[in-house]
Amino acid sequence: MKAILFKGRNQLELGELPKPSPGAGEVVLKVHDCGICGSDLHAVQFGLGLKPDCVLGHEFCGEIAEVGREVRGFQTGERVAVLPFTSCGECDHCRQGQGYHCARMKSVGLGPLPGAYAEYVACAQTSLFKLPADMNSRRGALVEPMSVGLHGVNRSRIKPATPCVVMGAGPVGLATLLWCKAKGADPVVVSEIAPGRREMAQRLGAAAVVNPREYNPAAKVRELCGRLPEIVFECIGVKSTLSEAVGLVDKCGQVVVIGVCMEPDQIMPLQCIFKEVGIQFALAYSRADFEESIAAISSGRINADPLITDIIALDQVPAAFQALSKPTTQAKVMIEFPH
Repeated sequence: MKAILFKGRNQLELGELPKPSPGAGEVVLKVHDCGICGSDLHAVQFGLGLKPDCVLGHEFCGEIAEVGREVRGFQTGERVAVLPFTSCGECDHCRQGQGYHCARMKSVGLGPLPGAYAEYVACAQTSLFKLPADMNSRRGALVEPMSVGLHGVNRSRIKPATPCVVMGAGPVGLATLLWCKAKGADPVVVSEIAPGRREMAQRLGAAAVVNPREYNPAAKVRELCGRLPEIVFECIGVKSTLSEAVGLVDKCGQVVVIGVCMEPDQIMPLQCIFKEVGIQFALAYSRADFEESIAAISSGRINADPLITDIIALDQVPAAFQALSKPTTQAKVMIEFPH
């Protein structure tokens, strides 16, 4: 089968691998769609312990092509979204729905287990979520990135009429915006320096979108509702944005960190103390997050389709990574396979 292989830092190549066979409790999926994630970009840029010829790709949807022994409740031809990790299912974290914290957790497409930048991928039955018949495969591949935003929002103190700022209008920030709106937050102001991404956030229903180099997003929230933001979602993940988020939020407010910063950063603890700011970090997602995302997308409660700005073929992935390494107006770049 054709697959994109990691060859070293900033090196991806189209190659050939044997088609996987399902083990006990596994199925093999024919991949339909797979998104390119910022985590993939970081992994290729920094290495992050990836072994040569490993296969990335963890935002995916596919059709069951083969069913292994001991699999129950799934059959060939069914389309599924995939929770891209396996865990023991027995430890305290797993029992609390936090399989991503399991000591025996293994990631799909970000290291130990092969991902979906390939025509076929093996997946554990415990990671599968059946998709409604009227939910297409592109939307199925959006379940994972939408669940990232949802997990951060669910970790917050959000409630109806909560004034919020979302910092960053990349895929994670846009997903966060959609969930803030779905949960009734108002107003939701998005802070973004890139004009194309500001336009996208406006189309997705932000109450206002500002360039933080020209206008303070907290001041815009106060202009709209008479209060400073109660919650600030940091969805950028670069040095200094955490400190900026603390500066934006109201006293006794909350900063939720969803963006992944890959270098040391610093904040001023005294500022946090004087404002009594709560800082909450968010990692990955739970099965419940996936279920909620599927239900919201399939019912039309959330329209995530505009997040997809580009559809590419598998052989275009190396060039897409080069393009995404620079500032871009793209949001979600989707790899689509014939199906």
